[in-house]
Amino acid sequence: MKPIHYLVLWALAGVVGILSCQWESEEDLIDPCNSTITWTPVPPDTCFELPISPLGFVNATSHWPLLSKPHFCPYDSYRFLYVVSQFEGDTTKINTINLCTGEKQQIATAKSMYIPRWGGTDWVLFSSGFGPIQKVKSTGGSLTILNPITGMSRYFWINDGQTIQTKLGNNINILMNLSGEIIDTLPISIGLGAFKNNRIATGGSISSQAGTYIGYVNTDNWQFTPLAPYNGSNSPSSIDWLDDHHIVWCNIEGIRKVNINSGEIFFIKETPCENLRYRFISASQNNSGRILTTRLDYIYVKPDSLVKYERISLIDAHTGQEWILGLE
Repeated sequence: MKPIHYLVLWALAGVVGILSCQWESEEDLIDPCNSTITWTPVPPDTCFELPISPLGFVNATSHWPLLSKPHFCPYDSYRFLYVVSQFEGDTTKINTINLCTGEKQQIATAKSMYIPRWGGTDWVLFSSGFGPIQKVKSTGGSLTILNPITGMSRYFWINDGQTIQTKLGNNINILMNLSGEIIDTLPISIGLGAFKNNRIATGGSISSQAGTYIGYVNTDNWQFTPLAPYNGSNSPSSIDWLDDHHIVWCNIEGIRKVNINSGEIFFIKETPCENLRYRFISASQNNSGRILTTRLDYIYVKPDSLVKYERISLIDAHTGQEWILGLE
């Protein structure tokens, strides 16, 4: 009988070993650097109809601060920036933070803040209202107006942070260098964009085909390859490269990715309920599948008290796991 007991013990030990390995792996995934920031798993989705006022607004109280527009550092996957609004009418701030140490730094303030973009040369682009594009170092120093022309929008970095692509007016796309000098105009109109490996992930009606598509522009010949069709009701609000082979974007339906080789489309997160939306996604550049996003959700804290939360969450694109980051 002893051999049987030994076999049972060995089997139990094996199960414990497997479970412990799985737990360690999960811990590595969830918290790879003993983060000092609180990671809170998101609760299950609950759907309900939002109460709408006669003027068309949701009858809800905002929870302050509002946290939005996250963007990963392109050369350090544990650092990112985000925008903070402390209360209504207050100036907005750009903070950088280290996901491991929790070290936080304010680098710029403005009355309102268009989407900040962190570049490979350590400059952060941002603009306020219809004002000119500005740049600031990630340490908060060397704040400079990039170019005095106002009304530039839809800007993003290309060529590893050496060049800025932006839209001037409605249809003119230009390239600027780090000094803000206009160095070229583009033969194609690009709105949302993210650059990787000489390709710009984008969306719009910029091909000769009818309709609008998520796809990419090859910067060698400025030809657009359409991949995933969409219409006006589910147009993308943000787009990025998840890795070398996948474009990721968000809209009212959730967060999806498309394989640029096969054209296959996958849901990472779905939002079947109108009380939950994702905005302003940013994917880590180390191909880990991590996505930062603005999570906008409405929660009844009391039966008669609906609160709107705008927070930063971290999503694992491989598993769909999501955590709200304690950045307040």
